[in-house]
Amino acid sequence: MTRNFTNSQSDTAARRRAVAMTRNEKVSRTVARMVAKEIADRQLAPGSALEAESEMARRFGVGRASVREGLRLLEAQGLVTVRQGLGGGPIVSEPTGSEFGDTLSMYLQAKGIRFREVAEAALEMEGLAAAMLADRVAAGEDIDLDVLAGKHIAPEMTNDEVIDTAVGFHETLREMSGNYVLTLTGSALAHIYTFRMLEAHPDVWDDEEREGFEGPHKAIHSAIAAGDSEGARRLAREHMREVIDRLSALNPRMLDERVDWR
Repeated sequence: MTRNFTNSQSDTAARRRAVAMTRNEKVSRTVARMVAKEIADRQLAPGSALEAESEMARRFGVGRASVREGLRLLEAQGLVTVRQGLGGGPIVSEPTGSEFGDTLSMYLQAKGIRFREVAEAALEMEGLAAAMLADRVAAGEDIDLDVLAGKHIAPEMTNDEVIDTAVGFHETLREMSGNYVLTLTGSALAHIYTFRMLEAHPDVWDDEEREGFEGPHKAIHSAIAAGDSEGARRLAREHMREVIDRLSALNPRMLDERVDWR
């Protein structure tokens, strides 16, 4: 359902003044910032339709080309999707860790950062997420830890299911940490290094490797359920270190390779 923006004369005049005041900034970027702020201020949910380009241009007092470029900036960041064709137009999207990771990898590539730094940062982030979730449990918050139990690996799983479940365990752990910044940043780091590291692995995951996920995941889960934040942090870090060491052994040069923007 389309949610219209305020069209009062005072509102339009104020926004035009805001655009005019940012003379040292590209107009399209100013438009992008203002649209992003309106989405946040109005708490528009993903899927909400925004104004047509022509209406935005009129309200902001800028050309349609500037509006179009501003929307493209937001689309590149995952905040907006511009549908083409009849009945199309801009709609609100929900940025993900994958999209944030793509942007982050561009900056890391420019700085010549190696995968080793990404892996080390991810290791610390996973430990922090586990500790924060355990702290929530210790504080008496009502948290359904059965969600984590649903991410344990079973013997009958296929190789793809093993990977999806192992990655899903850590995704769920970050989401349950209670801190969106940690969840988004940790997911971005995971997006950069996880599948790059898995590229070095053969198709078949043997029983020892499966246990290398299952045993530690259960131990981390138990520490969290006991409200043991330091134990959960230590176990999560140790597990991540073991996974990184195991996968990097298959491609010894990988950790020293530069992060590439893909």
